[in-house]
Amino acid sequence: MSRKRLRSAVSARGFSRRLLIVAALVAVLVGIARVSGGASSNQAGVVSHPSAGIARSGSSATAAGSGTVTASATSFGPNVGNGIYDGESPAVSDLPVLPVPAPTSIIARDNENLHPSAFASTAKDPLVQKTKGTGSISDPIANFDGICLPFGPPCDQASSCSCLPPDTNGEVGATQYVQIVNSDFAVYSKAGAVLRGATPINQLWAGTNSECATHNEGDPVVVYDQLAKRWLISEFIASPNAGEQYGECIAVSKTGDATGGYYLYTFLFGSDTFYDYPKIGVWPDGYYMTANEFPTGQETSSGAGAFVFERSQMLEGLPARYVFFDEAAHNPPPPAQYIGQLPGDLDGSTLPPAGQPNLFAEVDDPSTIPTDAGFYMRFWKFHVDWANPANSTFGINGDPNYKLPVAAFVRPQCVYGYGPNCVVQKGGPQGLDVLGDRLMFRMPIRNYGRYESVALNHTVVANGTDGIRWYEVRIPKGGNPSVYQQGTYAPADSATNPLYRWMGSVAMDKAGDLALGYSASGPNDFPSLRYTGRTAADPLGQLAQAEKVAFTGTGPQTEVEGRWGDYSDLTVDPTNDCTFFYTTEYLADDVVVIGTWRTRVVSFRFPGCK
Repeated sequence: MSRKRLRSAVSARGFSRRLLIVAALVAVLVGIARVSGGASSNQAGVVSHPSAGIARSGSSATAAGSGTVTASATSFGPNVGNGIYDGESPAVSDLPVLPVPAPTSIIARDNENLHPSAFASTAKDPLVQKTKGTGSISDPIANFDGICLPFGPPCDQASSCSCLPPDTNGEVGATQYVQIVNSDFAVYSKAGAVLRGATPINQLWAGTNSECATHNEGDPVVVYDQLAKRWLISEFIASPNAGEQYGECIAVSKTGDATGGYYLYTFLFGSDTFYDYPKIGVWPDGYYMTANEFPTGQETSSGAGAFVFERSQMLEGLPARYVFFDEAAHNPPPPAQYIGQLPGDLDGSTLPPAGQPNLFAEVDDPSTIPTDAGFYMRFWKFHVDWANPANSTFGINGDPNYKLPVAAFVRPQCVYGYGPNCVVQKGGPQGLDVLGDRLMFRMPIRNYGRYESVALNHTVVANGTDGIRWYEVRIPKGGNPSVYQQGTYAPADSATNPLYRWMGSVAMDKAGDLALGYSASGPNDFPSLRYTGRTAADPLGQLAQAEKVAFTGTGPQTEVEGRWGDYSDLTVDPTNDCTFFYTTEYLADDVVVIGTWRTRVVSFRFPGCK
């Protein structure tokens, strides 16, 4: 989650200031731990939560030079806005290759996380898979380095961000793989050959009058629109200057070649609310986006924002609109919020039923929505009507269309790498952040004909470490969604070498096989990239395939805030609908006290998918 930027150089002054912030945070968490030690729950397996929503570590995103709190100018919706068409970019292959100076400071991007619970959870996860599978999922096919932070050892594709975490994601297209991080993208062949080296995202807007030309602030997303054979590259405007607005920068390729030209759009959302942690999904009638809302000057979120952008116009380089719903107007009873959502992202070439709305989802427990008596997955239908946008709808007047019970789980209470349930790593005392407060990118939806499958995952506490809760939700043709299977992947490793598994991404191939990519780390292991999965014939709720180690880093994360992620990405090759491509970060040797992140891309497949 690259929030609004908190600039703190790794200097004596800046580093000391962050140490003071973290020390104060540790003191708070110690107090929470003391309270939780003798607490009893007033609901079976639940926790009390004194305040809800997401909190940021910093307030650097005030707009227009104002530090006052201004109420949102929007209603619930539908709110309709016009994007600014900025014209066409030059071919990416023709853009100048800008030098990346050796960084002398680092930008610790603002963090957002749920407030830790005041009392320990007594929930028992009944789904923990304690044994690794033995199935014959393939070894890595392609396995290559991506973009990197240019500290430490030589770095071929250097990010211009000088920041952490990288916010790594990427997608495979018909002939290419595009990876994107804070705040650059690069284009590769599927075997890993560099077709275009690391390029600042805002270079696409160079020469325009757009805010997107002067802001290169991250939280990037790249998706491949397999229906149109086009690429979409995006990042947010997080720190507007006086007279500017928060917004989203979106570029849509003119062809299927990611090194070609792009249609450029700037979508401005006003100066009252910052829309953080944007996540984008492809659907036939639009490009859909979730975001977490932060009113200007506030340190806590107000709720979630739901957007859809006019895909048909953007594919043609024509003026495009967006439709927005402010979910803060329909939050559950205070102090809870709807937050940390994902939009559906269509996988495969089979369209959903004609006119079917896209889905938005989140997973909640009583620590996030105290009025809940259990554990639930919520879905909202987002219907857009471009002919008459006023007829667009989100949920049932903002409330979810579906509330599905899920098995109990324990939400990690790690905050900024401190507190309980943080990931342990070899070579350093610093815990790694977990982001167990939300679903992890993406939420793929695939139409198998008789039913559609929705895949989701998030990090949980399991088996004395952290593991990954995953789900397959099925929607029968003409019916309503239900949880078809769910499981918690947390194999029991040796007592002297436990592994934490977290920051996952999940997807399914055309044969119904489900794969999970994730990070793994332990007291005797530097953070690594791993993957596993299940075939359609494996027992329900079990990832019965072998756990494969794609790559192991060579150093620890030592930056004082313990940042990791903030997300990863597993996608499926649209040419065969069988080969998975996964990307996330790892760490190289550290030469300064920060955490020298690198990224990796690995592909694999199930032998039965033909």
